[in-house]
Amino acid sequence: MNLIEFFGTTVKPKITKGKNMLNPIPTGKITDGIFCIRDKDVNVFLIKAQNYYIAIDSGYKNSENLINGLKELNIDKNDVKYLFLTHLDLDHAGGIDGRCDNIFPNAKIFLGKEEEKYLKSIYFRKKVLFFNLKTPIKIFKDYTCLEDGEAVNLDGCCIEAVLTPGHTLGHLAYILNNKIIFSGDCLIMNDEGGYSMYDLWNIDTEQNISSLFKLKETALQRKCEMLISSHTGFTADIDKAFKHVDKAPDWKAKGFKFIENAVENLYD
Repeated sequence: MNLIEFFGTTVKPKITKGKNMLNPIPTGKITDGIFCIRDKDVNVFLIKAQNYYIAIDSGYKNSENLINGLKELNIDKNDVKYLFLTHLDLDHAGGIDGRCDNIFPNAKIFLGKEEEKYLKSIYFRKKVLFFNLKTPIKIFKDYTCLEDGEAVNLDGCCIEAVLTPGHTLGHLAYILNNKIIFSGDCLIMNDEGGYSMYDLWNIDTEQNISSLFKLKETALQRKCEMLISSHTGFTADIDKAFKHVDKAPDWKAKGFKFIENAVENLYD
């Protein structure tokens, strides 16, 4: 999910008002060695390695929330040596946009090989009327593309890419040490369990649902212990995490509310 950017102007998605659609985790510690920063409606995750940190996603462009979150966690941005992007939406990759201040200046960047096609304008993020809208992200640094199932080993941290298209065509989930899934934007959760991301933000919801069944099978085979979503928290109940992934919530339904007691005023 991302704020929409038209010709450099960021537009707040009014559809979320009063719907309790998203609920990011407050900045803090999730488990030993895994931390998160809340950036508006999304979380950035940091994994502690031996003498440095590994980031999953980079938040919004020029984000004061990220700067303040790093200070709160006592993490130096220069100590983030690796960055794994789930996809190239504004809320996940804005922090390393080449036209802005790089939140992780020393980080080596990884993204999906299929997702790279958005950078090359082979794929377009959205079509509005007759216009194909490009990704609002530019990356001027070198980066490394990952194939489905490709793993990167970093001082005891093994991060495996799982291609989960549907939200975007090159979206990746990541599995840390065969135990913890970072699902990015392919999955959202409430007290009833996990669902496909809302259809209004997906390229192809049916494809996203197929990706979730694939991710579920992988999680059960590996006996994963936790799933961490980018917008709606985390759970150690893997069965519950995938309980309703055959559908996306009907956000257009009268009186719809996905998450009770969700964070209000996400974009203020």
